[in-house]
Amino acid sequence: MPQSEPNNENAMNPLNTINFFIRACACLSALLLSACSPQPDAADETPGPDLIVINADVRTVDSTKPKAQAFAISAGKFVAVGSSGEIQDLTRSNTDVIDAGGVTIIPGLIDGHTHLLMGSGLAVGVDLSEIEDKSEWLRIIHDKAQSLPEGAWILGGAWDHNLSDGILPTKEMLDSVAPHHPVLLRDIDGHSAWANSLAIELAGVTADSPLPPGGEIMVDPVTGDLTGVFLESAGGLFGDAPGMADAADPVTGIKAAVALANSLGITSVHDMSNSFDEFLRVFDDGDLTLRVWQGARPPRVIDKSPSDIYAEMAGERQRVRQHVAGSPQTASMGTLFDIGYTKLMVDGVLSTYTALMKAPYADNPEAVTEAFVTPEQLNGMIVAAHDNDFPVAVHAIGDQAVSWVLDGFAQSPRRPGMLADRIEHIEIVTPDDVQRFASLGVIASMQPHHATCCVGNYVIDRVGRDRLPNAYVWRSMLDMEVPLVLGSDWPTSPLNPLIQMADTLHRETRIDGVVRPWDEGKTLTFEEALYGYTQAGANMTSWADEIGSITVDKWADFVILDEKIPDNVDRALENRQVTATYLAGKRVYPR
Repeated sequence: MPQSEPNNENAMNPLNTINFFIRACACLSALLLSACSPQPDAADETPGPDLIVINADVRTVDSTKPKAQAFAISAGKFVAVGSSGEIQDLTRSNTDVIDAGGVTIIPGLIDGHTHLLMGSGLAVGVDLSEIEDKSEWLRIIHDKAQSLPEGAWILGGAWDHNLSDGILPTKEMLDSVAPHHPVLLRDIDGHSAWANSLAIELAGVTADSPLPPGGEIMVDPVTGDLTGVFLESAGGLFGDAPGMADAADPVTGIKAAVALANSLGITSVHDMSNSFDEFLRVFDDGDLTLRVWQGARPPRVIDKSPSDIYAEMAGERQRVRQHVAGSPQTASMGTLFDIGYTKLMVDGVLSTYTALMKAPYADNPEAVTEAFVTPEQLNGMIVAAHDNDFPVAVHAIGDQAVSWVLDGFAQSPRRPGMLADRIEHIEIVTPDDVQRFASLGVIASMQPHHATCCVGNYVIDRVGRDRLPNAYVWRSMLDMEVPLVLGSDWPTSPLNPLIQMADTLHRETRIDGVVRPWDEGKTLTFEEALYGYTQAGANMTSWADEIGSITVDKWADFVILDEKIPDNVDRALENRQVTATYLAGKRVYPR
């Protein structure tokens, strides 16, 4: 059908022409306003992200997009990662916006080896770590005593006699500054305890007290009196002393340790505390503001078969998982607590000649070191653990201890689909055994500050310079494609991950009175260290696809630093500060 002819009269009317242009301009104006407005009309708006962060130097630890400027979060997870412009376009009326001002943001840090309960005393007691002058130790202890009522226990410690004169402290030193307060202070390794006379009296400890396996009460060789130092498990003799239970309340201590960890950017830990119910109480109170992948430890006194022990531990694991799964926190933040592996111990530490070595100690060839377990007992525990789907983590510091553990893993392969086994510390290891890590698929869990603090203090003396290249071989592990997980072993070294990562970059220690690098070729890059403190730790857990990097669909665990980290990162990294820590998109530091 032909179209009707236009009404020429109306078309030629000037008023109609003006009205047409007014309407056209109005429509064009409305379209322009709509296009330029960052927020659509409320009637047409769909909810946007809960939070976006823009204008940042984002180090994602995601190989598909290593760096970004911004990201968006919804329901506790990352939903977009990209440029500031891309992410800002997602803003809606419900969206909170953080302009980071160009500083560096990294994934939430994962500490691969902690003892939160053991370290909690440092958060509520005295912290003597990194202090060389013993008179300063005593001043700090005196000041703490002055702040407490008489009879109150003083806990904490992290003292290191090797930083000063190399002589172990005595109970008389503590008696001089805190005679009316029982004092029990763990050393930096956690393998020795230092007590005063009142603490010893309250605990009823004498030179003839029955000892747990591996423990030793040190006595003066001349007088036979107790010196006040208790090695390894002998420190446990104070557990039932009057007042100790209240002073060492685990729930209070764990909460303090968790808050400290958050302040340092830590959102997850692999913990060795073995305190399931205490952590569940913190979880139920809503104060477990980091993810805890905990290692179950068998009892010190083995009075059952390994199979029975691990069957019971598997039952405990199931109980814990059911408890956590039923909490609304798990739905909104992801799993915060799980029993993920089992922790065993083979030897002690180099400082007290209790690490198992293939050759005699260079400065004490007559030292006799007793293993905590025989190779046969270790193998039996590994078999039973694997039969009950527990990956195994074993404390092994000396090169002989490391070899024993690798032998055990070789004889007891994991079931298909199980998470990898791991060895903790590995302070001395031969090149042949580094290759065995790779061939057996065993993870190396190492703590950088143990090298920088201890090599010049006593490690060179213990192993001699010929064996020093076998010490703290992070670089060799990575070169052999062995997965390397970094951690602190807090309270034996600083909990601060930025200090630990900086240690891998400079590898410096005090040698002959001068702080200088040693084995410079065995340093790590910043990217390697950051991976070791993030995704590498996640990969050891069932959370590998949920945390560890700033990646879409992972839980939004991230850390905002105070400055932008330069491209050429140096040891100044240890001076950076954490300004905010987020767990599943919720700020947990500062609270």
